[in-house]
Amino acid sequence: MPAASAKSVAKRPGGRTARVRQAVFNATLTLLAERGVRALTFEAVAAAAGVNKTTLYRNWPTRTALILAAAKERSAALIITKSSGDPERDLVAFLRSVAANITSPLGRALVIATLSEADSPEVRSARVVFWRERFHAAGNLAREALNDDRCATEAEVGTFIERLIGPLFLRVFITGAPVSTAFLRSLVRSALAARAGSQRRPSTARKTIRRTRRLSNSKRPPLLTVSRTP
Repeated sequence: MPAASAKSVAKRPGGRTARVRQAVFNATLTLLAERGVRALTFEAVAAAAGVNKTTLYRNWPTRTALILAAAKERSAALIITKSSGDPERDLVAFLRSVAANITSPLGRALVIATLSEADSPEVRSARVVFWRERFHAAGNLAREALNDDRCATEAEVGTFIERLIGPLFLRVFITGAPVSTAFLRSLVRSALAARAGSQRRPSTARKTIRRTRRLSNSKRPPLLTVSRTP
């Protein structure tokens, strides 16, 4: 492949370039799921994808960059983050797409492979970038569900998304309990209720403090006064 064509793989997908890119990503994720991160080499990916190894180095200079690009492409294609104007339905659709991804043979194997390499600095680095971008992609859905709460910080939006997907991952990878549409809907409603409760608590707490102070003052014994005799 000429140098100019190779450099366009990551920048201008289309035609043969798109096919090469997809072949590289498919090979990367399949090998990652089968062998793990440490056994994933550029030589193996190039052979499985049917491309020259230099094509990989020119477009993805490190293994981390290649894994991250492949994972982001797969996630962007499979995870639904579009808004229809119905926040609850949109979040259920989002969770359903996440569930379909992580319960598929390849998706499950990828999660397990990255968890088994959790102590690897390379995996940690890729994981931070991947989840930051995925949370950002789902952020608009979360904000719409929170009644377009522009006051919500990025941390609060992140916590809301964690409340959605945390129990899902728990069922798929830990307990093995079934994942139904009713379960996904309950996750959405529970996360929304938790958010609404957190917004009410500060004012409730302030009222409780004021009421406690009034009761305390009403029960306080009067101050003793000492009169001085002339």
